Amino acid sequence: MKRLLIMLALLPAAAHAQLRWQPSAAHNEGLPASMRVFETKDSLDGKPFRAFYLEFDPSDPQIEAVIRTGNGKRLTPAQYDSIEGPSVLAVVNTTFFSFQTNRSLNIVMHNGKVIDVNPKSIPTPRRTIYTTRGAFGLSKRNRPDIAWVYNVGEKNRPYAYDVPVTPEINGTDTVYHQPGKKYPRGAHRWKMKEAAGGGPVLVQNGKVHVTMNEERMGGVKDFHPRSAVGYRADGKVILLVVEGRNKGVAEGATLSQLAEIFTSLQCVEALNLDGGGSSALYVNHLNTIKPSDAAGQRPVPAVLVIRRKG
Repeated sequence: MKRLLIMLALLPAAAHAQLRWQPSAAHNEGLPASMRVFETKDSLDGKPFRAFYLEFDPSDPQIEAVIRTGNGKRLTPAQYDSIEGPSVLAVVNTTFFSFQTNRSLNIVMHNGKVIDVNPKSIPTPRRTIYTTRGAFGLSKRNRPDIAWVYNVGEKNRPYAYDVPVTPEINGTDTVYHQPGKKYPRGAHRWKMKEAAGGGPVLVQNGKVHVTMNEERMGGVKDFHPRSAVGYRADGKVILLVVEGRNKGVAEGATLSQLAEIFTSLQCVEALNLDGGGSSALYVNHLNTIKPSDAAGQRPVPAVLVIRRKG
């Protein structure tokens, strides 16, 4: 995506600036100076609300952010934390997934290698629908990016685009063209070291831009627990989780509200991740939000781990 980074850094906070964020004492103890956790219990549009966000600088030489998978199994964030050992600082869930196969339904990349891919197409009785799905990545130089992505060809090479796939109206018919090396607009190889997909994209160029319809996803007006990621013009990354399904305490957020929170936090791009019972941000070996599943944290196939180097 094209980014007007310098100009966007000067934009004032937008909607939901009324949320008051406070440092979380329980989660900040012992973290590197480039990482901070904030929380709020302010109401959101009159509804009970609770959320946390972790801000970190991926260029900090003391830390690294990596994608971890369960290698065909689903694990809870706490289990990923345990496997990583004492170096781990934070774990957040990422992709949507299949309960039948335990595989991610979005792109997953680790150390530049594609592990899982976005859906190639959605078959329907009348036509084949092609989609580009939102994804978050970090380059070899630890620069964050959010883009609409498609895995091209037999080798599933990831390409990113300035715009998502949109249908072409041809008379009375609707035609979807398959994404490739030159289509849609701005097609280029997406050379990320670490990446995980989700959807829909929430913010582009510092403005609310929820591409639910373009990514063939639903639920934009529904209140749910949420996980999402965004980044500011200076390259600092925001991992945001919203508690939900906790009546009278925290009732979740809509995708539109989530997007507005990211613009109020000065993010230039943001992406929704898998939410509901999957939502979890585990920092300093502690939960932030209360998981909405009665059993606690839901096992997931892929997470983003932040850990100390060395």
